[in-house]
Amino acid sequence: MKKISFKILLSAVVLSFTSCADWLDIEPDGQATNDKLTETGDGYRSMLSGVYKAMTSASLYGTELQFGIVDCMSRQYTWEWYTNSDGAKTIYNEARNFNYTDVNLRKKIDEVWLKGYNVIANTNNLIQCIEKESSDKFAGGEAERKMILGEAYGCRALMHFDLCRLFAPAPIEQEEGEYLPYVLKYPNIQPQAISVDEFLKKVVEDLQKGRQLTAAFDTTALGMTLNATSNARFYDQYEMGMEGSDAPGQIDGFYKGRGYRLNYYAMTALLARVYQYMGEDELAYAYADSVMNFKAYGLTGNEYSMFTNEDWWPVQSANNDNERREDIKVVSTLVFALYATDGYEDYNLESYFQKKSENSFGNAQWMTLDLEGQEIFKNPITQEDESENDYRSRYLLFDPNFFQERPYRLSGKWYCSDDRTLRTKNLQTLPMIRTTEMRYIIAEHKAKTGDFEGAYQILNEIRSNRGLWDPMPTQNDMESFQRDLIRDAQREWISEGQLFYMYKRLGAKIKIGKEVRKLNKSEYMLPIPEDQNM
Repeated sequence: MKKISFKILLSAVVLSFTSCADWLDIEPDGQATNDKLTETGDGYRSMLSGVYKAMTSASLYGTELQFGIVDCMSRQYTWEWYTNSDGAKTIYNEARNFNYTDVNLRKKIDEVWLKGYNVIANTNNLIQCIEKESSDKFAGGEAERKMILGEAYGCRALMHFDLCRLFAPAPIEQEEGEYLPYVLKYPNIQPQAISVDEFLKKVVEDLQKGRQLTAAFDTTALGMTLNATSNARFYDQYEMGMEGSDAPGQIDGFYKGRGYRLNYYAMTALLARVYQYMGEDELAYAYADSVMNFKAYGLTGNEYSMFTNEDWWPVQSANNDNERREDIKVVSTLVFALYATDGYEDYNLESYFQKKSENSFGNAQWMTLDLEGQEIFKNPITQEDESENDYRSRYLLFDPNFFQERPYRLSGKWYCSDDRTLRTKNLQTLPMIRTTEMRYIIAEHKAKTGDFEGAYQILNEIRSNRGLWDPMPTQNDMESFQRDLIRDAQREWISEGQLFYMYKRLGAKIKIGKEVRKLNKSEYMLPIPEDQNM
């Protein structure tokens, strides 16, 4: 196995959270030396914000690990409609066809690796610096120091985990070998690749550390205020009777916007995801179940179920007018998201989700959903078309006003409204973990233990919350359940970067052209860069 050389340039990029967090910009140009940043607690806040900002780069969760390359690999999109065959030869069409040797696509894949390990290097630098710091340096004392350290562990775990899901085989394949390194020190000039099993155990270790550290704040009265509901986590709208809710302006902005941070609850959900990927079904179920049972308590004993309430009304309220549609990310179902300050401009979103093409060929960059080829909105049991009733089709897809006879659609989750205020609110949120995934994990556990009735009860609850009130009949075999689970996930995770990982984890058969088959190794595993000097 090759040795990997890392040459990391540490930079502090201050992330503006607008209403979610008023973090101190200690350098006018957003740059500072490492020594200067570690002089103050505010400097550590800046270092942490820099890690989150780096994770939202276009090469990572801003584009490629959200709706970009990784969703092309799940074959969500199609370019069959594009009559100009030369123009359709984009990196995204190449990714859809698993042509990872394409020169331009390979450059993009290498960037994912490079940017991912740069995020890890920055988290390692932060961890090493803050571990030895006195709590007196921080405005919030030891709880704040623990919060920053804990979130850094969480960011390191998340970034490693997704690199593993991309560049190494899934545990279900039982492949032996050493694929990529788990980097724990900064700088680490020549880290050694390790096995997938060993790698994933280190992911868990980091998440357990991070979860324990962030609990010091997130389980306090104020921590529960800031995490109690989706409106509190993402929009700074707090419930009456909660600690600090009567004077929200007095709450330090650094603690706000907990939904955009790897907090205690988000790391619990991430542990459920990781354990499921590892094949540790009982542990995955336990952590997913705990997420769905988390409650917050107010000063007068009022109680809030933190992650069970779903609100689909805002996305329905504009009827069929995408231009005025609120909450296209359905934040009530989000456990964790990343925050993109200027996502519309930074990622050139309108080129991917353009309302109408300006030329007769259409737009080759369009992420056009393959609704017919993948039969996404066809009921897998009755074969009925459910697109008219399912909110995920009815309200979260849009017609780019170009196609006539064939039903090609784009994801409404990235609709670029002409209303700047609404557009900014809708597009600044990059979904990372939904409560739906926790429900899927619980349902899959029930099916594996023979409780198919309980498993389908969960699937039908998900469906009814999304406008499908006719329940699916219970199927009493694992193959049928997995088929029905995947069909719902195909709708839930449109343009969110999660579907490919489900296929890979399960070793599922998917539709590729006219075939229905498993992905082979050259398809489910991205090539590790030849030149790994960083």
